[in-house]
Amino acid sequence: MKQIFIFFVFLLSLLSSCCNKTCQKPADSSPLDSLVLVDTTQMKSAFLNCVHRFIMQYPKDKAFILKCGYGYEDHGITTNGVYINSDVFMIQPAYYDIFMGGEWSVDDMYPSHYFKIDNRIVFLCSRSDSFMKQEKYRKAYHQIVSDKLRVHYEDLAFILVEHKDNKATLLSSDEIRKRKISPISAFREVVKFTAPKVTDEELENE
Repeated sequence: MKQIFIFFVFLLSLLSSCCNKTCQKPADSSPLDSLVLVDTTQMKSAFLNCVHRFIMQYPKDKAFILKCGYGYEDHGITTNGVYINSDVFMIQPAYYDIFMGGEWSVDDMYPSHYFKIDNRIVFLCSRSDSFMKQEKYRKAYHQIVSDKLRVHYEDLAFILVEHKDNKATLLSSDEIRKRKISPISAFREVVKFTAPKVTDEELENE
């Protein structure tokens, strides 16, 4: 009888322990659980080195924004980088209202992907974020980035990544402006259209 009693006490203790763990799980969850973690082992080491060099300049910041530099224009032609065989990425410390669509916003779409380097969070901005439901990404971002962190629009740099090799270069704003911007598509020569003259005989034949 005593053995049965001990067994039931043990069983109740086990069930109670499982219940406590289940109840505690939501409280222990991280805002990052809502985002997709990108595997850095598949990234170019030169690129990761550029990210590391940049974030080391900001020891107090725990989160950063990485965004493809789509905005370069030359004679009305938009390019995704400085040369056809490279891409430009903008990197900067994260701040609270960076995705709120204001004057100093990077974008109005919250990132759904991130990776970690040196125990810091790097949010990845992508055009694919535009077809994702934004609510959980907005909530996760604002849980990670404090509302005390405001505009850091001057604290940014650029990473030039070459497609064919393991090459990447960290450039300041001034350095990237000095680079010659080459568009993806060739410039188009503007041709003035002149309508052909129509004779009376041609009009009669119609």
